[in-house]
Amino acid sequence: MGKVNINTTEKKDKGDRKSKYLIKSVIKAFQIMETMSKPNEEIRIKDLAAAMDMEQSTIHRFLLTLEHLGYVEQTEKNGKYRLSLKLFEVGSSLIHSLDLHSQTSPVLHELNKRFGETVHLVVLDKGEAVFVNKLATFPTLVTYSYIGKRCHAHCIASGKVLLAHLTPGEFENIIREKGLPQFTANTLTDVEELKKHMVEIRKEGLAYDFGELEPLVNCVAAPVKNHAGQVIAAVSVSGPASRLDLEKLKKIGSEVKETVDTISQKLGYSQPWGH
Repeated sequence: MGKVNINTTEKKDKGDRKSKYLIKSVIKAFQIMETMSKPNEEIRIKDLAAAMDMEQSTIHRFLLTLEHLGYVEQTEKNGKYRLSLKLFEVGSSLIHSLDLHSQTSPVLHELNKRFGETVHLVVLDKGEAVFVNKLATFPTLVTYSYIGKRCHAHCIASGKVLLAHLTPGEFENIIREKGLPQFTANTLTDVEELKKHMVEIRKEGLAYDFGELEPLVNCVAAPVKNHAGQVIAAVSVSGPASRLDLEKLKKIGSEVKETVDTISQKLGYSQPWGH
């Protein structure tokens, strides 16, 4: 019993020593969000102030700050406040990223070794394709990418895969915001043609890029799905057009598709009956 009491006291002392470094306003902000965290709950400033035992003017400033950061939103209908989806996005992105990296890293190495070409793992963030992993075989002609690099999604195979699985509204918003700039003579810049392209990608489960971002570099990509069937990433194989013509890309694409289907299953995705 004595040991338990001593350890408890030591932990409390350590907590007390750390408490002087805590930022009270940050604590309050999180307490406000926790108070607002009932499902589908909308709350008025005066009710939140009463629940928090704070002045309405102070609560209002906290809410304006949290709204500016995207964590709360004010409803147009009645002016009440509610939490946004950003907290969910922040938390779930960590889970997804940990699972994604752990499940895909061995696969990327295997694809890189199998084909001797550059392999990418790409996600969509704020309407842009982001390279989150890359394995290259040197020497390589694929110089446009590096881990952390962002680029337009419409001009690379992995980006097309990600665009193809958005809702129509999400797709339109990205095209409106980012445009369809031309990088090479092969870049697809017509939105109607791109939409037709998206239909084929969803049907085939693969996307291709024939020198559309970098001349003489071709690519094939397939989607990675999570437990809910949402496309959360794309895996691609890229290389010089002299080695990767359409026939070769189709053969590689078939294997890439099988590989990412396995990844998706490990992430909890279950393919619907009849597919």
